[in-house]
Amino acid sequence: MTPEEKREVQHLLDAHGRTIDICRACAKTAHDLAWQIRRGSVPEAGELVRTIDEAERVLDDLGKIEIAIGQLKAAL
Repeated sequence: MTPEEKREVQHLLDAHGRTIDICRACAKTAHDLAWQIRRGSVPEAGELVRTIDEAERVLDDLGKIEIAIGQLKAAL
C-alpha cells in the first residue's frame, strides 16, 4: 500500500469514527429527552434549542462525511 493509499484509508477510518461519535451523541440526546418526558417533565425551551442546534451540527457533519465517502467511491 502506498503512503497516499494509507492516508486515504486513514481518512476513511476517521470519517467512520466521526460517524459513530455523531450517532452516539444523537442516541444519547434522544435517550435523555425521552427519560425527561417519561418522568413527566417537559424540556425547557433553552434545552430544546440546544438540542436543535446540536442536531443541525450533526446533520451538517453527516453531509460532509457522505460527500467524502462519495468522493472516495468515485476515486475507486
